Amino acid sequence: MSRSLKKGPFVDPKLAKKLAALGSEDRTIVKTWARASTITPAMVGFTFAVHNGKDFLQVYVVENMVGHKLGE
Repeated sequence: MSRSLKKGPFVDPKLAKKLAALGSEDRTIVKTWARASTITPAMVGFTFAVHNGKDFLQVYVVENMVGHKLGE
């Protein structure tokens, strides 16, 4: 079941804060454990190190990924 449109997509507050601090020009790898966060258009072009329970996997976000989760 999808999330209510009134609530909007779920993005972990810590992750959103990290992205806001980086800006659009910085291309450092963002380390996160928030696999349930939805990929938004603001995340396109960033590289995330997503924890899968054992390792951090690097995920480069492209335009086709918007609307999906980081853990997919």
